[in-house]
Amino acid sequence: MEVGQPCSPSPDATIIQHATSSSPEPSNKQRHAKCKEILQALSGEQQQEYVTCYEGVSLRDYSYIMDQLESVEYGKVWKRLIFFPNSQLLMVSSPSFTHESILAVVRRNLDSMLSDIPVEDAVDCQVYANSYVKGPSVCFVPDLLVLMHSDNTTCLPRPLWLMECTFAQTDHGVMCKLRAYINDNPTLLVVGKILLKQATPYYSPGSDGSIAKELRSSGLLTPAEWRCRLGDINDITQVIVDGHTWFSLSSVEIHLWMRQPGDSKLDIDHQEGDGYAFGTLYPTVNLSDINKAFRCGLDLVKEVVVLELNQLADVEQATIHSMEDWTSPPCTLDQRMLLKALVRGAQATAYDRYHDWHSKLQSSPYGTTCHRSRTSRTHASHGPTGHA
Repeated sequence: MEVGQPCSPSPDATIIQHATSSSPEPSNKQRHAKCKEILQALSGEQQQEYVTCYEGVSLRDYSYIMDQLESVEYGKVWKRLIFFPNSQLLMVSSPSFTHESILAVVRRNLDSMLSDIPVEDAVDCQVYANSYVKGPSVCFVPDLLVLMHSDNTTCLPRPLWLMECTFAQTDHGVMCKLRAYINDNPTLLVVGKILLKQATPYYSPGSDGSIAKELRSSGLLTPAEWRCRLGDINDITQVIVDGHTWFSLSSVEIHLWMRQPGDSKLDIDHQEGDGYAFGTLYPTVNLSDINKAFRCGLDLVKEVVVLELNQLADVEQATIHSMEDWTSPPCTLDQRMLLKALVRGAQATAYDRYHDWHSKLQSSPYGTTCHRSRTSRTHASHGPTGHA
């Protein structure tokens, strides 16, 4: 079976590809063996910065895998799965500290804005980070999802706003995920992506070669020692310790699409006009258009909430007028907190890779403890400049 589009290679990520279907119509025994193979891989040691793709995974296979993942044995692995039923493709991603740190700030900022809406008793808009969604086109856990809850008992929570952040995943894979979710939810108001681009793909030092030997001889630095070696904590772009690059970043982009009047659904292949905004967080900072777009998105949420209030029988007119008079805040994204989160996430990702490599040495034939060198060579390049 042909591999689906989300597995297209990219310099920003490493793809591990598995063809798990041995015939066009495998037997139940073969399918069970395939599911066991995938579960065994998921229960093993997580491979950092990798996106693993499994072909030929049916909806029945996926349901079986998800049932098994509910056990304590697999922890929260299910949060890293993305399933495309139509192409029978299962993807497993590995979020990093960098990926999570920026998202946390965006979620807090957006949640703060939405909590200001004055009608939470009748209509409530909540920001979710771990809400599993299942539709005809895609099943996954969005990085950020806003759902509108209403006292109207005949309606399920309505998705209003979706955002994804990509670091280990390819940009193409994230776009496929967003398109699939829009197809399943054509009334979605806002869709966004945060695209973190590595300057060079990360590679482990391995266990051989001059770099590995030098790292082995220097010993493991503690987090405090690592921090001291970095110097200015605001310097990121590239982190090199003992001659090896543990982290690199070339840019951080933010893209936002807003549904326009008369549109049947969002078109995220359109990157111009009133329905699209672009901003950068690194190496230059320019969030002015993104902040304007967030305010436009909040205005769209306001319109939907007002319409919903008018459909509820027990809502007083004063409540509706209060919502109609509500205005979104002048600025939605905290530039200072985003930059601080980016720096902390980059440092944590670099040290996590470094620590992971050293930990693996302890179980290898080369895992002998060596005296620590106090002259570890460290380099970090300068941070972002710009304006919001």
